[in-house]
Amino acid sequence: MRAADLLRRLARRAVPLELRQSLAHRRRAARDRAEGAAFHCARGGDGWPVAVALWQPVMPSAVLEAKLVNLRRGAALLDRSLIEPGGSWSFWNEVGRPTARRGFREGRNLVDGRLVRQVGGGLCQLSGLVHHLALLAGLEIVERHAHSIDIYREEERHTPLGADATVVWGFKDLRLRNPHPFAVSLGCTVDGHRLHGWIRSASPLPSRSVTFAREPLSPCRVRVVTEVEGVAAGVTEYEIL
Repeated sequence: MRAADLLRRLARRAVPLELRQSLAHRRRAARDRAEGAAFHCARGGDGWPVAVALWQPVMPSAVLEAKLVNLRRGAALLDRSLIEPGGSWSFWNEVGRPTARRGFREGRNLVDGRLVRQVGGGLCQLSGLVHHLALLAGLEIVERHAHSIDIYREEERHTPLGADATVVWGFKDLRLRNPHPFAVSLGCTVDGHRLHGWIRSASPLPSRSVTFAREPLSPCRVRVVTEVEGVAAGVTEYEIL
């Protein structure tokens, strides 16, 4: 590791995460204002037909109940999100900062390659589901961050490797844009131990085929190529534990 990288890592550990997140959020908000990026929390689309839909199991874990609480809370906050033609959407603009005061609980998150407990842990499953839905619906992925490490065995996987989208308040967001000439609406809910998501559209919206093709790079590293309608749309590399 280079000396500069080591110093940055030590500095991160010396400053409380909550403070670093607040500073990062302010910097990002200022940058969005300078660039004219705008997000609107509109709701609607209830009577439109469902264009694409997915569901995922919420797998058993030591923090299952907390994760279910966080997923229910997050799903309720972004449910019925309306994205107008040419409009932009942000996960954190819809969900807001995950705090105990706002009903979130301490769950499991992957931070700097380590599994740690944080308030709002588990919301990455919700953002990953939205990312997968957006690919199927032909929405533009403006910002998406993959996990750096694949922590799951195949029997533990709730979504294809490559479909994930990690979110960290202040630092990492999932952002979409609607390129269609009509509005779309995003819906999410938790039913038992299942996370459901769908996209409704004001006009017919054919579902696209999306595949995640793995290419082993070494015994400890894999590349995943995301293909939409047979065309490469993104490449992600993961370290394998």
